[in-house]
Amino acid sequence: MVRAAAFATLAVTGCSASLAARAVAAQADPAWRVRSGAATALSAAEARVAVPALARALADPNADIRKATVLALVRHPAVDGDARAALATATADSDADVRAYASRAL
Repeated sequence: MVRAAAFATLAVTGCSASLAARAVAAQADPAWRVRSGAATALSAAEARVAVPALARALADPNADIRKATVLALVRHPAVDGDARAALATATADSDADVRAYASRAL
């Protein structure tokens, strides 16, 4: 829970390149809350680092991770076409919330 909260806080305080690298690595953490926090952190990271990791996170089996991922991608589409492409992919997700968040973002 502490690691998850620490990552989520980076979305507010800023996610430097070194912290973004840690958030990308945390996308493979076995704890779903850590993966969710890491996705949230990447919303404040540089798009060139964040978007590819977030696009991969859209395949996470946990719907909460995919929701956090879509919400993180929403902060990147204005500057990154790949973020828009990932959001478009999420409109076909198996979870209704993920689909709705992605559709609203587009």
